[in-house]
Amino acid sequence: MPMVRSEAPAATMLSRKVVVDVERQSCEVSDLTVDDARGMAADMTARLADLRQRWETSGDPLALLGALIFYELHLPEWLFKGLMQNFEQQFKNPDAVRFLAVRHAHDVLGMTMVESYDWASDNVTDPIARGGRDTMMKSYQKIRSQVGDIDRIRRRPRTGTLNLVPYSPALSRIH
Repeated sequence: MPMVRSEAPAATMLSRKVVVDVERQSCEVSDLTVDDARGMAADMTARLADLRQRWETSGDPLALLGALIFYELHLPEWLFKGLMQNFEQQFKNPDAVRFLAVRHAHDVLGMTMVESYDWASDNVTDPIARGGRDTMMKSYQKIRSQVGDIDRIRRRPRTGTLNLVPYSPALSRIH
């Protein structure tokens, strides 16, 4: 039996769009046109570019989270859920927020560590993570001890004068 090629058009997916007008309290459903789809793709591309720029210039973790949400459907479910849980834990940890602020000031803004603590104390806006210079330093040291092996900042040997105490037999019994 000879095969007959069908002249039917290729299958297309019919899509609908929903437009909600909050001011008029109305909702319209209509067919999604090619131009609508292109506009949506352009809008998504622009938003992702803005998020990328925000992340690269300020290290804003919320920009990274926004991009993750945009790419949700392109990731395996387990990976997306795991990353979201990780973000949630990080945002709940004020020490981590302070650590990231100090690192941003040091790595991105080029400040010394002392300047970075001051910058972080002035610029952390999360009410739970706000704090003074000493708070930023303690949180930084706490998190750094957990990630020290992968941290790019290496401890420098301490320099300065060495305080020598004269030998005393009474001090030798302190051990």
